Amino acid sequence: MIGNVQCLERASVADSQKGDAALAEIYRAHAPGLLRFLARRAERQDLGDLVNESFLRFATAQAKCPTKVENPAAYLTRIAINLLRDRARIAGRRSFARHVSVDDVPIAGDDPVAQLEARDQIDRMQKALSRFNPKTRAVFLARRLDGLSHKEIAARTGLSGKGVEYHMAKAIRPLDRIRRHG
Repeated sequence: MIGNVQCLERASVADSQKGDAALAEIYRAHAPGLLRFLARRAERQDLGDLVNESFLRFATAQAKCPTKVENPAAYLTRIAINLLRDRARIAGRRSFARHVSVDDVPIAGDDPVAQLEARDQIDRMQKALSRFNPKTRAVFLARRLDGLSHKEIAARTGLSGKGVEYHMAKAIRPLDRIRRHG
């Protein structure tokens, strides 16, 4: 009986080593292509994390499912797309949570220094808005000035809901930096 247990343990270790070698081979074969795919869609500093997270999810899925994935490149691409969607969704929630209504911003009042600082901040915001590409600027102004919902903006511009979220996040980042750092 003890001999059978030892045999099973050796077989398990051997299977694990084969799986690790197979995963390493898949990584060598598909990581460069996945990196190129992600480079067109994500921030440069996030690329390594996204590739590693994609392979981690791939390895986890492989461990849970006994059947071999027939097309690892397609499977990894789908994982990467889902990761990007998750990150966009989280960024959208964060930007919405950081939104400050114009009614909540204190007015400068009689203090001339505060008035100058407020005017300077408005100028910086206007300059930042002028540097946005036209679509990003239109989406941002439709949301913040016109008060349109994401669905209404999507219908008006022909973008998808995710596209509207992307352009809003793209606009909010630099404006939020100006607001926080002056």
